[in-house]
Amino acid sequence: MSSEYLMRFLEIGAIDLKGDDTKLEKLRATAKGLSTVLKKAPAKTVCFTMAAADPGIASDDPTIQAAMTVLRMQWETVSNAYARPPVAILRAILLDAIVLAARSDDAISVAFVNTARNALAQAETSDEEAVWREAVGEIEAKVDARAEEEWATPEMIEVEALQYSPPAAVTASFKPTKVERSSLNTQMHAAAGPWGGTNPNQYQPNHNPQQWSAEFASKMSVAVAQAIDSAVEGLAPTPIDLSKPLTALANAVALHVDNVLASFSTATAGLQRRTNLLWWKEALYSTSAQESYLDLPLYEAASLMALDLHEQVPTYSPASVSSFLKEAIRCLPVDPADANSDKREVAVLVQESRTTAFMQPFRNLAAQYVQAAEGRGPLLSVIGHPQNPGTIDAGQFRALVGIDATARMTPAEWGTYLFRELQSARATNAGVKRSKRK
Repeated sequence: MSSEYLMRFLEIGAIDLKGDDTKLEKLRATAKGLSTVLKKAPAKTVCFTMAAADPGIASDDPTIQAAMTVLRMQWETVSNAYARPPVAILRAILLDAIVLAARSDDAISVAFVNTARNALAQAETSDEEAVWREAVGEIEAKVDARAEEEWATPEMIEVEALQYSPPAAVTASFKPTKVERSSLNTQMHAAAGPWGGTNPNQYQPNHNPQQWSAEFASKMSVAVAQAIDSAVEGLAPTPIDLSKPLTALANAVALHVDNVLASFSTATAGLQRRTNLLWWKEALYSTSAQESYLDLPLYEAASLMALDLHEQVPTYSPASVSSFLKEAIRCLPVDPADANSDKREVAVLVQESRTTAFMQPFRNLAAQYVQAAEGRGPLLSVIGHPQNPGTIDAGQFRALVGIDATARMTPAEWGTYLFRELQSARATNAGVKRSKRK
């Protein structure tokens, strides 16, 4: 059923339509309309998801207002039924719209899963937990299936046979030749004795048999050899041009070798990627900072690990990659004397990310991925566009990123949160092409 998650909100009592099926159809039409909007602008997936996941989202948030506009197209008198935008209903519609779009668009799927994992950890959605778990589970399974294609290493590499069609056989043609008998006869007659024609044998067989036989053999061998050479020369075949078939064969072999190498590269890409990640985790070296994570402050290292891992893995990566990052960050040593090494306030971490020099590469990438914050959006929109370097007001902070300013995160939680945001942003940002190492 296309609107099953909208129905799930009705079933758990999160929204109440008083049993009015007409209203339900209007909500379904709205979800379908928003799904179309999302397919045309996948970059809105993050904002849609963050608004849908937060029961405390403000009614004047731009995403809620946009959803309300689409709802009015289907339900012209909705303002009479609700004095203010029905946030609970609009959130249910948004989730349904996201899932509808994600089922047919892998990029939206990646952005939804990563954003939902982050947003749900910060929102109070206990009443809706089962619905969200089901929605995220469905789309995450789809993402993992796509990721499996890029990360799997097959047991056997299959290569197509060499594609080459040999040219048609060429038949050599010969013209029959005959020995010039009259010329041969003249030469043989001359070899027989002095009575011959041109250049005769000067000896006679009965007077000087020994000299005659020597001269006879010499002249006869020349005469016979000339006759044979003349006949053989006429049997020479017409030259055959083999350049075209040999060129075609060489091209076919070259293409076949390229296909073999491509098949091998594709088949082993997942293995190579995993090997590189294990090397990265063991080396603990930051390619963006050009120094060891061990030499950096803990939260600084966690942020750069999120950035560096994002640069190493493709957009379609299994959910286990986030867990891999979390465990890698936990490998970093903790200074027992540092009271802030366990957990730090998110607002402080964001402020440092907006101002400190070490986060400049992160800010540059964030600015490419997302626009400046306008309503609920990712941390990247605040970090990547620090026009006002001052501290963000606590109330505004919650409205912009969906996290309480006083919320605290461990280094592993902070790094994983940033990594998921980077993955979400890249998935739906067609204008940014990043080189990815295998």
